[in-house]
Amino acid sequence: MIMKNLCDEKCIVVSSKSLFARQDPAFSVFNFSFSVYNKYMRKILSFLIALFISGSLFAEIITSEKFSYSVDFPEGYEILDMEADETTVIFKNKYLAAHALIRVWPDSKFKSSDEALKDTLGRLKARGDFSQALWRRQKCSISSFESPLLLPDENAKGWAACIPLPQKKGYLSLLSYSPLKNYDDLAQVLISVLDSVLIDTGSFREPGLITTAFYPRKSSKSINLTIDGKKITTTVDSIDKEASQFVIDREFAVFSFYAANNLPEMFDAWVRFYRLLARDSMERVKKASFDIYTALHDDCEQKDKANPDAAFAQTLLYWAQGFNYERKSSSYDKADIESIPAILEGGSSDCDGRSLLLMCILKNCSIDSCMFVSAQYSHALLGVYFPDKQGQTIKVDDGDAGKEYLVGETIDKNLTLGIIRANMTDRSNWLSVELP
Repeated sequence: MIMKNLCDEKCIVVSSKSLFARQDPAFSVFNFSFSVYNKYMRKILSFLIALFISGSLFAEIITSEKFSYSVDFPEGYEILDMEADETTVIFKNKYLAAHALIRVWPDSKFKSSDEALKDTLGRLKARGDFSQALWRRQKCSISSFESPLLLPDENAKGWAACIPLPQKKGYLSLLSYSPLKNYDDLAQVLISVLDSVLIDTGSFREPGLITTAFYPRKSSKSINLTIDGKKITTTVDSIDKEASQFVIDREFAVFSFYAANNLPEMFDAWVRFYRLLARDSMERVKKASFDIYTALHDDCEQKDKANPDAAFAQTLLYWAQGFNYERKSSSYDKADIESIPAILEGGSSDCDGRSLLLMCILKNCSIDSCMFVSAQYSHALLGVYFPDKQGQTIKVDDGDAGKEYLVGETIDKNLTLGIIRANMTDRSNWLSVELP
């Protein structure tokens, strides 16, 4: 029925008004619930999936090579059905009553993303409220909606977005929805799906569409840093802390389901939590990263003429080791990490926030870096790739190859890169958090 309606030329008009009200139930604290899914709907088209999904370092990033988009799904989403030409794909989460649908329309069919999304929802007899947002230099359309056709024998409620794909490959419409009765419990998951769309390399390193729409840039805010004795003035946006906290709260709520239920994907969900925080933070600290690099570069060249980037990374590590230490929260239902913009502005921090901040700064400066987290050790480390430097490393596999990243301890003071605590040396207990 869904496939038929999305191919039928008939269309029902839906309503249009602004939907950006932050008191929406989508942003309330929630508990997850389960619903039984009819087994006859679980139609796995393996031969089509093989054509659709490209290889990835990240298990749940689904990629269409044909249309050049990816979605960094929460763990557990499976493809249920797909058109042979990849224009329509239906997903279901195996643990939750959460669904997703992708429809790619030809670029020539519509004049705008707003028109494409209204047509898509109209074919499903959906009623929705619409707003527009500028993301990746493209005018995108966003809608909250209800539809009687997406699920058998019950109404669906959710969120939808439409994004023009690069190189005129079409309009990507993504619907993320659940049964109406489950919506309040699952709204954070549904929004996380939409915020996880990736349409080019740059979108791996900036806030997602939904976060950008709800927290548009406001105004520059000056901050003063002291690193290695140098006074550095830079700027962040005045909305950055609030927007970043929105992502932290939402993604921690998503991750908490996997942790609370001790699911096999729990550690993958944990890595995804940090990966999405890193993605959201990269652009927020981009100007600061460049200003810091410019201010320190000459001194770093004097410290290590053969590898000034290694001296730069070490200087940042010493800087982070001097931050005020404080855990963000001791409550099990809140994330124990301060936002990256807040740490940069002088807020207190723990090991994971510091490691994530340094990873973002270094990657913005084109220095190969990552972050390591360990549940067994309740700790996080910075990782930096300097193959000519000696010290303790943790290997990050990349297919048949791999890289040995020097570790950086951000809590203990005056430690250099390549030193790890003696009781934390079991490499199998560390997970890597990476961005492409």
